[in-house]
Amino acid sequence: MPITHDAVTKTARFNVLPLALMISLSLGMSIVTIPASMAAETAQSSAEIITYRITAGSLDHVLNQFAVTAGIELSIDAQLTQGKTSPGLTGQFSAEQGLQKLLSEHNLNAVHSGSNVYTIKVNTSKDNEEINLPVVKVSADRESAWAPIDGYLASNTASVNKTDTPLLETARSVTVVTADQIRDRKVQTVEDALRYTAGVQVSGSGHDPRFDQINIRGFSVTTDADFRDGLRQFNTGWLSYYRTEPYGLERIDVVKGPNSVLFGQLSPGGMVNRVSKRPVAESIREAEVQAGTDDHYQGQFDLAGKLSEDESWLYRVVGLARDSKSDIEGVIDDNRYFAPSITWQPSDQTSLTLLNHFQDYETAGSPRPLQLPSGELSHFWAGDEKFDLLEQKQYVTGYEFKHRFNDTVSFRQNLRYGRVETDNQYTLSSLQADGRTVSRTAYGIYEHMNTLTMDTALQTNFSTGDWQHSLTMGVDYADLTSRVRYLFGPAPSIDMLNPDYNQDIATPTNAISDSKTDAQQLGLYAQDQINWNNWRLSLGLRRDKAERDQENYLTSTKTDADNSATTGSAGLLYLFDSGVAPYISFATSFVPQFGSNISGDTYEPTEGEQWEVGLKYQPVGYNSLLTVSLFDLTQKNVLTTDPANIANQIQKGERQSRGVELEATTSLDFGLDLVANYTYQDVEISKSNDGDQGKKAVGIPKQMASIWGNYAFQTAELRGLELGMGVRWVGESYADSANTLKNDAYTIADARLAYRLDNLINGATIAVNASNLNNEEYLMCNAGYCYRGLGRTVITSFNYNW
Repeated sequence: MPITHDAVTKTARFNVLPLALMISLSLGMSIVTIPASMAAETAQSSAEIITYRITAGSLDHVLNQFAVTAGIELSIDAQLTQGKTSPGLTGQFSAEQGLQKLLSEHNLNAVHSGSNVYTIKVNTSKDNEEINLPVVKVSADRESAWAPIDGYLASNTASVNKTDTPLLETARSVTVVTADQIRDRKVQTVEDALRYTAGVQVSGSGHDPRFDQINIRGFSVTTDADFRDGLRQFNTGWLSYYRTEPYGLERIDVVKGPNSVLFGQLSPGGMVNRVSKRPVAESIREAEVQAGTDDHYQGQFDLAGKLSEDESWLYRVVGLARDSKSDIEGVIDDNRYFAPSITWQPSDQTSLTLLNHFQDYETAGSPRPLQLPSGELSHFWAGDEKFDLLEQKQYVTGYEFKHRFNDTVSFRQNLRYGRVETDNQYTLSSLQADGRTVSRTAYGIYEHMNTLTMDTALQTNFSTGDWQHSLTMGVDYADLTSRVRYLFGPAPSIDMLNPDYNQDIATPTNAISDSKTDAQQLGLYAQDQINWNNWRLSLGLRRDKAERDQENYLTSTKTDADNSATTGSAGLLYLFDSGVAPYISFATSFVPQFGSNISGDTYEPTEGEQWEVGLKYQPVGYNSLLTVSLFDLTQKNVLTTDPANIANQIQKGERQSRGVELEATTSLDFGLDLVANYTYQDVEISKSNDGDQGKKAVGIPKQMASIWGNYAFQTAELRGLELGMGVRWVGESYADSANTLKNDAYTIADARLAYRLDNLINGATIAVNASNLNNEEYLMCNAGYCYRGLGRTVITSFNYNW
């Protein structure tokens, strides 16, 4: 992506909406120009290359920002731009190139009618002759829901509607964590990346790198809402989960609340969509080495560019190797990751991208220290370095195919096949009466999983009178086959005062469980996004069927079950020219329940329903987005004890989450990038026969807040120096279902110091990052089990771009 911090590069920041444009557009007048005094102050040669960071909005809005930055005058017939939107403009362009990019998709062009003066007209062959602009092919410069993002603020998302839609015009609360945020904070896991996201709680069971622990609006999304590139990442329900290396991601989209209408079975809390790095035409040459506390060593690289001069063939290769321990004894974080991808684009209408990755990961089989009989969580690890391990190999390949038949109809298909092999061995321990001898039992969970996911859709753009429609109809299919063996066996004891962490522990052979699972899901969906003047309306409907067959090899029995569900959604938003966008939405979700009651009847899916009202604000001329959202979210059909038969469970339980979220992301013109948020959520067991009705959900804090900022010094003396600081606060939560015990609130500070070495090595940067700078020790307890959070970590890095 373009580098905008170089001293010789002019970075576009916007502060003024010209009064003439505001008045003219509001009155429907035909001529719009920027004030002459402003034009004189900012006038540039039309051939000069300027860096633009213009966020998505109405076309009027975006053109105005462009005119101010480029120092040009625009003559516009307001009827030509009325009701039109623009994804914005990010990259380096001359005034003519920038206008061409902004106007071409609307069948408009700019006719050069005088010094620094352009007139916007409908595109005709005659106009094309008048403008006489050079044909410029620019790749990866238009921000989209998949392309690289320059900075902390994304403009678009495809994680709500499966279409490239501006965030400002999406009637849902969505947060995007960009690759620049991941880089600046030296993020090691996806849950790390989401620590500064409104409505999101991570590490609810302490430091456990086996999988990402993520809650949204009080509901876990670890098992039922794990997506990559818009396709589901399955798991076995045991310990075999697809692991995602954050360095391989372009961005992470967090959609809050139910979203089954386009993505199928889903947690009511929302979903996390991890977007992979893709081939781009722009040359990327990056390498980085890291060293840090707890024997952390890491090397990584990111290479991309053109394979052909006409840019019909593009490539990208991302790789990483890491060996690392942690401050919790026995918990390692070793990873090997390799992700090659290639794009073939024979024409502007057709593209095919192949996405692949391989990963070899290793960590502790059980990262929890020994808990003493008193309930105190010790610092003693009772495992074994040779036995207590989770080893996982992951193979993934797939493609994304797109074809645009004409300006009205387009087709896309995404497919991914994956295989995960997971061996998880650990010991369960108990302290003997002598206070030092720990007896142990060895356990092993051996799994393999094969998955296939596919999504096929047809998108049609058309008009009915003044209403502009984008209708998406599609079908998605998912298939999971897995085998899980759960075994146990003897293990030697260990002495707390003189531990031997390298004893011989035999592979367990006594079977507890041995089963095979085959599961499929098929969904049909349709959604219409409607634009009418400044109104944005979306309506969606979906029908799903999920099936699961299980074979128990220990009992030689087979069981099968199926669930069906219909879900829908609706959203309404009004986009003011000032950048204010109030909205309201309703959405539903479902999660299959394949168990059965005492009579043998299969349970119905749990259902999620959410009402959300909110306000988004993207100040005119500023690279910022502020969101306020209020939500009322309910999960129904939750299992609870049958009062007529305590051996039975019925679906009369209910869980409710109500709250408010405040979130701001901004890049200010004096070098400050900032993300800040506050969350208030009241999560309650609203219906239950288990004695906890009316109680607060265990382990869910009522309040959370965080702020992270990164400042790039602008003065000549300090140019190249960057300073980042962040604070995260997590409020207290209940530790038991009776609400008699509490987990304390905790506050964690993070920091970053970086310096660009351009005077010595052009393209080189050194940095030091500290997480949990204050070394806050905090515990999270749930139903008598306690878990410890990660302590202070410090990582130094050397990054080189060439």
